[in-house]
Amino acid sequence: MLSSLAKTFTDLFFPLHCFGCGQEGAIACRACLAAIPETEYQECPVCRRPYQKNGAVCRNCRKATAIDGLFVARPYRHRLLRRLVFALKYRFIDAATEPLVSLLAESIIHHPLSLPDLVIPVPLHSRRLRFRGFNQAEVLAEKLMKQLLPGEPIPVRADLLQRTRFTKPQMKTNSKSERLANLSDAFAVPIEAAGPLVGQYVWLIDDVATTGTTLDECARALKNAGAKSVWGIVIAR
Repeated sequence: MLSSLAKTFTDLFFPLHCFGCGQEGAIACRACLAAIPETEYQECPVCRRPYQKNGAVCRNCRKATAIDGLFVARPYRHRLLRRLVFALKYRFIDAATEPLVSLLAESIIHHPLSLPDLVIPVPLHSRRLRFRGFNQAEVLAEKLMKQLLPGEPIPVRADLLQRTRFTKPQMKTNSKSERLANLSDAFAVPIEAAGPLVGQYVWLIDDVATTGTTLDECARALKNAGAKSVWGIVIAR
């Protein structure tokens, strides 16, 4: 009841305006959202070789990463997309969730991606989760699956992967070696959670991929626990 009243108060006195054109009514109007193009081509997440099917790791890079592919829905360079991601991730504006999920779902529908056995959001460390109050990757994963497959029994399992070390954001690292050291052994699968992963094809959901190190380290932990295949699914890179 209180949250409903708070929302009504916010809508009345602080109405949403489109981050693209300023039109009142939504954080991203239909026209501006439709103007965000899909990623022109999918590429190998390691060497960035273009035209890889759905973002599969190319043959030359398979030994260099634990992840099997990285599907990127939209180009991060688009200004409206960057503002929506920032609004959700750092300003905690829930209204940014729906347009981001819609963009991701639409891109997935346009590609022949095999449906996973499990969907796992990239976890936050408990310290950052307490500060933020939510994990944006988990919110995106849950809403994505409801939009893609309403009523389908593909579980979103936030309990199967943990962030065990508090690390600084990858964007604040200065080199590949520093990025790797920053996330080394930062993710783990709880002992009791290993069973459900054995032989499974997993979608690993996050908002944005930068270097891909985070997704790679998550995939490594999941495969060490028995996952057969792990694909990163992100809104942008």
